[in-house]
Amino acid sequence: MDKPLAPPIDFPLEEVKRRIKSVQSVSGIFIESALKLQKDLKSFAFSTEAEEKDQIHKADELMGKFIVEYLRQNFPSDSILSEDNYKHEGNNSFRWVLDPIDGSMNFVRGIPLYCVSIGLEHRESPVAGVVFVPGLNTKYSAILSQGAFKNGLRIDVSNTESLARAMLVPSFPTNRKEILNEVISDITAFISCGRSMRRTGSFVLDACWVAEGLLDGIWEKGVKLWDTAASSVILTEAGGKLTDFGGKRFLSGNSEVVVSNGKVHSQIVDIMRNVRDSIGRN
Repeated sequence: MDKPLAPPIDFPLEEVKRRIKSVQSVSGIFIESALKLQKDLKSFAFSTEAEEKDQIHKADELMGKFIVEYLRQNFPSDSILSEDNYKHEGNNSFRWVLDPIDGSMNFVRGIPLYCVSIGLEHRESPVAGVVFVPGLNTKYSAILSQGAFKNGLRIDVSNTESLARAMLVPSFPTNRKEILNEVISDITAFISCGRSMRRTGSFVLDACWVAEGLLDGIWEKGVKLWDTAASSVILTEAGGKLTDFGGKRFLSGNSEVVVSNGKVHSQIVDIMRNVRDSIGRN
């Protein structure tokens, strides 16, 4: 393995390693719990959209509670922020940022493409992440300066250098009806120059697939802090790149992100810019 790069920010590496090792040590319990919860939910027959949304909320809440209880017990001084609206203020510089189930629609439908995302921040900067994909029996992890791993093996982004050969993930935001012209314009532009498109329904899983070289790039609107807390570290440690739509540095909390293997990044950003200039003129 290549010699690790110097950490881009100052953080207590050994303390981060201890926390990530602790989470990884109970990965089997987390995965088993998610699989059991999904199996239980599959028994429900949803007759309305409201019922389905209610089950999605319950699944997030139940999985989130399970993870939070473990973290509170083992790291009581750490802060915690979870996608299911749970928040705990600790008294040190560490904060866990959780997405208990990313790809919750897949989850309640019985589709295995969903993730449990556990990110770790130090002084509000992402420094480590663990992502479990229970339905695929897969675990991703990374710590800044230490590399990215899938099931314990080092991963790297793809070598694809041209969009003509790239596998891309299109944005399909929840408010797409309000910006339909923009969504269609983006997809049309990329269809004309890209090789193919794929979308799992989980941004975190898509980002991990870019990190291991299965996919080459993503553009996404409406991302939240818990979507990128873990996946951003995994991606960058695998050699990938994240920016905003304009190609500027991506900051935690930004709602728009371009993710790539780094080699096709500027090409994606250029197309995004051209599409928005065209929409502005029209």
